[in-house]
Amino acid sequence: MYPLITNIQRYAIHDGDGIRTTVFFKGCPLSCSWCHNPETQSFKAEGKVFSYSPGELAGIIMRDRIFFEDAGGVTLSGGEPLAQDTTYILALLKILKQNDINTACDTCGDVPWENFASVLPYVDVFLFDIKAVSRELHIQHTGRDNLRIIDNLKKLVSLTAVWLRIPFIGGFNDGEEMQEIINLAKTIAPNCKVFLLPYHSLGEGKWAKINKHSKKTDFYTPSSEQINTAIKNWKSAGFEIEVGG
Repeated sequence: MYPLITNIQRYAIHDGDGIRTTVFFKGCPLSCSWCHNPETQSFKAEGKVFSYSPGELAGIIMRDRIFFEDAGGVTLSGGEPLAQDTTYILALLKILKQNDINTACDTCGDVPWENFASVLPYVDVFLFDIKAVSRELHIQHTGRDNLRIIDNLKKLVSLTAVWLRIPFIGGFNDGEEMQEIINLAKTIAPNCKVFLLPYHSLGEGKWAKINKHSKKTDFYTPSSEQINTAIKNWKSAGFEIEVGG
């Protein structure tokens, strides 16, 4: 059975360089309390889903290749693309690279290292999420610890291009926890570009559509002052940083 897909988003501009087509796979090892795409958490079929062979999906993607000419390409997202059938993901990536299409993989990092190793030759950049350094906080709000995530990041940055994506969530990782994330990044991924992603509540409607409630409803969007302070602290640590993306 092929992996389930919830959406193929065209003309995406926040999932890597240029104009991209983003494929959202269904199923993730984490269950983040604030998830903006809760319909992609479960591996089970819920609501409207799609299932294509690698060749069929590549064909759909390549309809958009005229938009990829200026540094654009394809981003595999989710959910967690590397928690899907690795043989399938590898077959898809090989077709895309055979057609000279830039590829990015948006990952939570919580998959066996072998899954990363198998796709390394076919992914141009990994968009790697870091949500918290505190193991207890990570377990509380994602359902799993972060030990494998951190270990995978250490290995990955020594082998290929990695961009760090940091969800910035008021009531979760603002304040001291954000500084701990900066300290971790400076130690194990000092040359990575950073994207700070302020929390928004747009995902709440999606929770309702799948008849679920988010685990915590008192997260909030960091203030402009908090965002500016975080930017200053990341830059002081030597990072190139953007908000959004």
